[in-house]
Amino acid sequence: MEPSQLGKQIRRLRLEKNCGLRELGRTAEMSPAALMAIERGTSSPTLATLHKVLRALGTDFSAFFAAESSPVSAPVFAPDLMRPIRDAHREYRLLFPRRRDIQFQMVMETLAPSEKESEWEMHDCDMGGVLLSKGQLRLEFQGEGDWTLRQGFAFYVKAGQRHRARNDGCRPLQLLTVWYPPRY
Repeated sequence: MEPSQLGKQIRRLRLEKNCGLRELGRTAEMSPAALMAIERGTSSPTLATLHKVLRALGTDFSAFFAAESSPVSAPVFAPDLMRPIRDAHREYRLLFPRRRDIQFQMVMETLAPSEKESEWEMHDCDMGGVLLSKGQLRLEFQGEGDWTLRQGFAFYVKAGQRHRARNDGCRPLQLLTVWYPPRY
């Protein structure tokens, strides 16, 4: 989604919630100026920052980006329904449409190589995953330490646990993650 369109949707959602920029800034732990730049489309937030904003507005990636609820109960999902969400270093691809009968959310993640530390993230759901591609992923849990994952290694992140991941290699890494409960 283009930054201008993303900003318009965030602004619309903020106004629907009768939330001012200062109030949203306090809840999302961001400055009102940074939020205004996102809403105007002059700044493109990282996925971690976008997650904080959406969470502060009482929503999440699924509700904001996922394909609309599907009345069809087919067990197979075409790639054109799998919507990508990107920033400069990461892409999420939501694999399932929004449906009440699906009791978890599955995401294909691609992490670009990075030399800098990523932002801390915290989710309000449990998340587990597996590193699918060759390479090394550094996964750090605040106050607990960090681990280096290689192809086939699995991980688990409890709801509310601050963490961050970084691709220390030279090629993009792919992970498959499952979030429970689903965020819709």
